[in-house]
This record gives sequence, structure tokens and C-alpha cells, in this order.
Amino acid sequence: EKRVTLLTMLKKLIFSNVNNMNKTFILKNSQNNINKYCINLNFSNSSILFNDVNVKLNDETVPFLPSPIKERNDKRIKLVVLGTGWASFRLIKSIDMKKFRVVVISPRNHFLFTPLLPSTSTGTLDFRSIIEPIRSSKIMKSAKYYHGRAFHINQERNEIRCLGALTKREFVVDYDALVIGVGAKNNTFNIPGVEKYAHFLKELYHARKIRTKIIECFEVASLPSTSTEERKKLLHFVVVGGGPTGTEFCGELSDFFWQDLTKSFPEVSPKDVNVTLLEAGPDILLAFDKALVKRAIKTLKKQGVNVRTESQVKEVFEDHVLLHTGEKIFSNLIVWSTGVSPRPIISQSTLPKDDKGRLITNKYLQVKGYNNIFAIGDAAEIEGTPLQATAQVAQQQGYYVSKLLNSLANKEKDIKPFKFHFLGLMTYVGSFSSLIDSPALKSSGIIAFIGWRSAYLTKLGSIKNRLQVPMDWLRTLIFGRDSTSF
Repeated sequence: EKRVTLLTMLKKLIFSNVNNMNKTFILKNSQNNINKYCINLNFSNSSILFNDVNVKLNDETVPFLPSPIKERNDKRIKLVVLGTGWASFRLIKSIDMKKFRVVVISPRNHFLFTPLLPSTSTGTLDFRSIIEPIRSSKIMKSAKYYHGRAFHINQERNEIRCLGALTKREFVVDYDALVIGVGAKNNTFNIPGVEKYAHFLKELYHARKIRTKIIECFEVASLPSTSTEERKKLLHFVVVGGGPTGTEFCGELSDFFWQDLTKSFPEVSPKDVNVTLLEAGPDILLAFDKALVKRAIKTLKKQGVNVRTESQVKEVFEDHVLLHTGEKIFSNLIVWSTGVSPRPIISQSTLPKDDKGRLITNKYLQVKGYNNIFAIGDAAEIEGTPLQATAQVAQQQGYYVSKLLNSLANKEKDIKPFKFHFLGLMTYVGSFSSLIDSPALKSSGIIAFIGWRSAYLTKLGSIKNRLQVPMDWLRTLIFGRDSTSF
């Protein structure tokens, strides 16, 4: 009866000369029960959404569907989540599984604690200590996971086309509500040679490759047949990008050399080892307090790191980096950590994007023009409110959207917009020294190092990881880092 009445109303509206229309109707059914319906017509993207409650979002009426569009045996709302990063993983933890049938799609079948990723690249931590498997996680007991990569979003038909991560066979998943939390990829700025010759540090397999390469460079350098010139090239490590990841890697690499590799490779002279940090901007760690940055640079230089600012890379080759000045810096390991750019599913999408290619959302993290599509984390930007691409932003957004969806499903009203709460910034710079830059505290040195480790330890997702990570730290302190390659 509801469908027939609504369709009759649609016939009267369908030929209206408008692109968008929101209209509320009061209907009385056969049982004399009065129902209030909101119809949202968007002819520009051919979407029609029905709702039986008007949810007030700070004076904005956003219709939401509290029951599935398509007929299914499971009457829960089908929520598809793309990605298993900070934003998506936090959302899945808090979503009401009684109201939502959650489907997670990602080529990465684990959550990765990225702030400690540089520590795994040098052996300070074991690789598995900073990951949480998706399938064995308690939060996935009532959800489905597909090991695949979404490559096309059809917002008109509420469908997503995907490829199996291993089989490369295509499959299609429909949705009632969609959350895009695919993160971002490394930004190469279209500089020639970066994709082919540089090493990124964003995923676990990146850290594994870097660790293997470091050991291989030292092994070859220690051979009697290796010339002095070749040895210097092998033991010169170049890091491009002076952000937290690049800086932390320099600190971890210096620790690895001074604390362990000098013992494992006595044939290698410390004078032959060089670490160069290249930053295109005027300073490293631009988001940090300037006084703290000065202390960080001082610590890095004590560790033997050559910090070079205003050094723009023009091209990357197999054995060297070419700067815009024409200078060549020879190296057998080039680590690239210069910010992020949109993934293909975002850049190829017809959804609205900003000048940086990120999805534009409103203050409720809904993609502009679509009330059943949400974008969170590095993949999106709130219109008029730019935020840094950090883990804490993504995590807070994931939690907010989970609460928003739960409230909408429960037909709650007066929902507040997203508000980011800045907790502070932390980074490690080597030699048991860290930086903490927060509203309550600005510190560096050993005290900040203890705070840095303590904060990350409490943020680790599972009890297993909270036990493994301190055990790895203790093992490294007592026995040193492993210098084997396999």
C-alpha cells in the first residue's frame, strides 16, 4: 500500500523541471496510522531514497533508509566498508551488527599499526607484532570479509565492482549504505623512476623488502672483492621526505647500524656508512613546533644523518637520485616517503572530488550529493575543513560514522556534525629520543621516548599485540636486532 501511494506521488513529480527535490508527505494507511515520508529526488544521479523518519542534522534534513532497498532474507541494512585501515577498522569495531549486515572488502586482510612500521623495517619489532588479522578478529564474527580490491563504484545502482586480490576474477557487491575508507597511496609527484627504483614504506611487505635490502647491502659491502667506491655507494642510504615516517626511518636505521650492524659486520668501516634525508621544503616535520624540530635535527646529525632541506628530486635511477640542481646522490637503497595521493578507485570515480583528488564530504562525512555514501580517512576531505592525513583523524572519523549510522538506524534525531579533537603529534628520531607535540605537553629526549612508546602501546588493537610489542622491545634491548636475510 505504501509503495503504490508513493509511486502515484512520484508520477506527479517525475516531469517537474527540477534537478533535485525534497518533499514530505503525510499518509494514512488502512489502519488509520499516520506515517510521515520524506522523498529525496536527485535526477542528476538518478537516485531516489525513501525514508520513514526525518533525521535533523543541525537543521539539515538528511533522509536515510532504515531498511534494505532490495528484498533479502536478512532484513538488516547492508553496509559495505571498503578498506581495513585506521578509519574502516575503527568503524567496524563500533557498528551495531544487529542493525547492519557488514561486508568488508579489502586487498589487505589485516589491520596494520602504521606508526610502528619503521621499527619493523630494521628488526626492532617483528612484522606480525603490529598487525591484527581481519578474519580472526572478534569484531568480524557477525560480518563478512572479501579478499579483493574494489575498482568501480556505481552510485546509481548501489553496486561495487571488485577483483579478487589473488584470482583477479571480477565480482559485484550491492549495498544499502557504503563507507569508503580505502586510504591513499604514496605520492610520487609524477617524478620519473620513483615507481620503478624507490622503496615505499606504507605496507608490511614494503618494510620486509627494505629490511632485506639493508642486510644485502652490508653483506656485499663486506666482501673483499668490493671496491671502496662501490662500498660507499652500497652503504649510502637515501630517504626522500622529511615527514614523521621518513624521520622515524632515519632514526631506526641509525640505531640499527650503531647498535647492531657494527658488531655483525666488523669489516665495514663506520666512515663508509651514510644516511641522507632529503626534504623539498624549508624544514622537516613541518607540523611540529619549530623548537622541537631543531632538537630533532640535532639528534639526527649526532646519529650521522645528513639532513638536507630544499632539496627537490628531479629523477630517480637504479643507483642514484638526481636533484633539480643537477647533483647526483649515489645510493643502492632509496626510500620514498613524501606524502599521499588518491587510490585509483577514487581518482577514477565520478563522485565529487577536491583539487587534490580526494572525495568531498559534508560535515557529517557523507560524500557530497549522496546521503548513503560516506568517505573517511585519507580518501576524503571535509568541505571547507581541511585536516591532516593522520591516523588519529582517520580513527576519529571511523568512530563518528559508526555512531552516526547507529543513530540513523535507531531513528534518533539532532545528530551533531563531526568535530576533530587534536590529541598531539609524536615521532621517533633515534638514540632513544622522541618528540611529543601536544596541547598539554611539548617535549623531546628520553622522557618523550618513554611517552611515545607508552602511548603507542596503549593504542595497539589487541591484547596479543600489547604483549608481543614490549617483548620485542625487550628482546632487541638485550640481544640486539637480527641481521639475517631470508
